[in-house]
Amino acid sequence: MKRAKRYPFLALQRRRFTLNFDNASSAADVPSEKDFYRWVWAAVKEHYRRADIGLVLLDEDEARAYNRDYRGKDYATNVLSFAMNEGEMLPGGFSDGLYGDLVICPQVVAKEAAEQGKTVEQHFAHLTIHGTLHLMGYDHMADEEAEMMEAAEIRLLAAAGYPNPYREDEC
Repeated sequence: MKRAKRYPFLALQRRRFTLNFDNASSAADVPSEKDFYRWVWAAVKEHYRRADIGLVLLDEDEARAYNRDYRGKDYATNVLSFAMNEGEMLPGGFSDGLYGDLVICPQVVAKEAAEQGKTVEQHFAHLTIHGTLHLMGYDHMADEEAEMMEAAEIRLLAAAGYPNPYREDEC
């Protein structure tokens, strides 16, 4: 009888990708660290040999301070991305590494999800992928860039089993 092969996929994945997660928020209804790991991994796995991402959940006052101090906008926002090497790619479109931080405000995410008729989980998945794509150099300032970023978000979310976040349901 043949012995089943052992694939060291998880060990390889852990060597390639590290998520440093900290829930410093008082919000109760947030996804697990495992969910955030899965969403960030989905975005980075095809493009980077190594990724080390910090992800922190902050309450509105702290998220507002970050947005004010780093973007000059005095309000709490849903997600902030701080790339160490934004968009740097090696020849062939494969980068050696991605390093950066994401700051997510669960209270803003929950409020937006309710306003948009989405589940909180769907919106967390979308914003986590959205922020990770920003770390990878995606942007949405110009229409063409926005279309590319949205297409990547839609593809990654569909692969994870989530609906298109940009589709407007017709009543």
